[in-house]
Amino acid sequence: MAAFLSGEMKDTVQMNPAGAYVLERFFSRKERQKLFRSWAGSASMWIKGGDDIWGNDTFAPDDMSENDHTHGELIAFRQAVAEGDPLVTNMTSDAAGNWILERTPAHFQRMVANNYSYGVERDEEKLKDNNVDFRKWTNPLEIQLPNAPSTKFYCVYGHGKDTERSYWYTRGEYEYDDIQPDDAAPTCANTTDCTTNRTPLDMPMSRTTWIDSDYTNESVNPKIVNGVKMGEGDGTVSLLSLGAMCVEGWKRKRWNPSGIPVVTVELPHRPSQTIPRGGGTTADHVDILGSTALNEIILKIATGVGHEVEESFVSNIREYAKRIRWD
Repeated sequence: MAAFLSGEMKDTVQMNPAGAYVLERFFSRKERQKLFRSWAGSASMWIKGGDDIWGNDTFAPDDMSENDHTHGELIAFRQAVAEGDPLVTNMTSDAAGNWILERTPAHFQRMVANNYSYGVERDEEKLKDNNVDFRKWTNPLEIQLPNAPSTKFYCVYGHGKDTERSYWYTRGEYEYDDIQPDDAAPTCANTTDCTTNRTPLDMPMSRTTWIDSDYTNESVNPKIVNGVKMGEGDGTVSLLSLGAMCVEGWKRKRWNPSGIPVVTVELPHRPSQTIPRGGGTTADHVDILGSTALNEIILKIATGVGHEVEESFVSNIREYAKRIRWD
């Protein structure tokens, strides 16, 4: 979500000062933002389920006990809230999604509306109808698993590496945004790159926003590193995304009508300190493909002894998943 809003993510804000300067000088936040928005497929990674899955302004399913701030506030503005600005409030996933779309060009909004859906569907008849609606196919909360009772699903993923979960943002000066109404006579550099001429009284109404990378506080819960509130996961993907459907969502008939068995295996992240990418005990995102445990599981399934793969958990995903508003 941060990539769509400001062209940032954990990896960009946690670079050393020299690297951050070079990145901003030659590939700025604004340019990265436009790049992410130009990839239609990237919108498939938009948060699914809204506040029912990711929490509200007081609670999130994956909040730990005695937390100082909830992950349910996906985007928070430290200075703006302190200043009491009525136009800016901390935002949950639903509010943040709308806020981001309001600040994107009309062509991006149309692309999202025509190709994707990010809600939760609980009506079984509507879920059946969604099976033929391609906009729903990237959202497991709005579509059913196939009617294939002899199939078996295996969810295997890593856990134990700090993962970006929510963000502290800050604001800058006012600027012109990309939001312009469609014009009958736009200025076109070519057949696909057209812009609408601005009216004489048009004024910059949008304020620049970016992750508050100067804000670090590792003594609070969740800890904050360069404006990123860290949660659980595999270093890239949040634990809720990795395991919630596996341990709870697909156990329910509305999303799994034929009762396909789902086996979940969590692999702990225990990288070797002497091997650059962690070796056979890593569970980092992508690097897990070199994990000995993962490859053993793949070989067992491929050779017909998948029944030997047993569920294993190293996180509290089952507890977190039960806190989600499934019904």
